[in-house]
Amino acid sequence: MHRPSRKTRLLTFVLLPLCGSLVACAPETTTPERQPAPTAATDTRADTSAYDPVSVARRYFQRLEAGDFDQAYAMWAPASSTHEGGPDLFEKSMLAYQAFDGEATGDARTEGAAGTLYAEVPIRVSGTRRGEPFSHEGTMTLKRCNDVPGCSEQARHWRIQTIDLER
Repeated sequence: MHRPSRKTRLLTFVLLPLCGSLVACAPETTTPERQPAPTAATDTRADTSAYDPVSVARRYFQRLEAGDFDQAYAMWAPASSTHEGGPDLFEKSMLAYQAFDGEATGDARTEGAAGTLYAEVPIRVSGTRRGEPFSHEGTMTLKRCNDVPGCSEQARHWRIQTIDLER
């Protein structure tokens, strides 16, 4: 994976809330999606979508579209620039949008490095910001702890690291 330039990171931080600003090793504070009761023939994890980066991207955009900014903000990795900006700045940046739609447009590409997995999910965001329509494509990069000794169940959930959009 490439490391984005300073300009790209700044653009990402500014446009990220625009797009609906997603999971490293912090405990998840969201309520898991409702799943059927596990049986011997089903997965025993309560929220299997937390293990699929494309599902995480979709859930993030659903939360933004619903105006659930606290839950969307909680999906960011603690070390991400969006998370470091704080929940108030995140919500304030999202209030500039009169309409927002985001979607995952393909499968995730996953790579591993030093006990951490990274996934790039292709995305498209569109809507209206300050009365002006916009549409951008790009990638959402998520990360999680790989299945290594000492990696907690929560640390295996995907968290958003960056969103990079092409103009």
